[in-house]
Amino acid sequence: MEAYDLIKSRKAIRQYSGQITDEQLNEILTAANAGPVGMGEYKNYRLTVIQKADVLNKMSGIYDAPTVIVVSAKNPEAMEDVSAGAIVHNMELAAENLGLGANYNMSSLGSIPSGVLPSGFKAVFALTLGQTNEKLVTRSIPLDRIETNIVK
Repeated sequence: MEAYDLIKSRKAIRQYSGQITDEQLNEILTAANAGPVGMGEYKNYRLTVIQKADVLNKMSGIYDAPTVIVVSAKNPEAMEDVSAGAIVHNMELAAENLGLGANYNMSSLGSIPSGVLPSGFKAVFALTLGQTNEKLVTRSIPLDRIETNIVK
């Protein structure tokens, strides 16, 4: 899908029909690694891919997604929050480009069981993923959806 069409067709998917493939996961992780992070400090971030059923069953707010990818950071502050959002956005667009369902997720962060994330890292943002039967459709986006001030 063309980038601009992909942006205009993006939507939250909360119904999943199956697990993603390893190839799809690798594409999504490549997109994550292409994401910008503040000051280029990639070492301060971790991606945790959760596909283990007994871990997912302990998590809330994931809509029965078969895959959850958590972006965590060391000592997250505003810069890490923004960077984690950019990483997740790259993954979400890559997933939708592959025809997968994806949904930005922060409500599940408090329910991640202890010992799942790497020591010294705190969950900042997550993405739920899976196969879906929903189809993405390019839609018209009104220019005034977000009030804009232009200073010339």
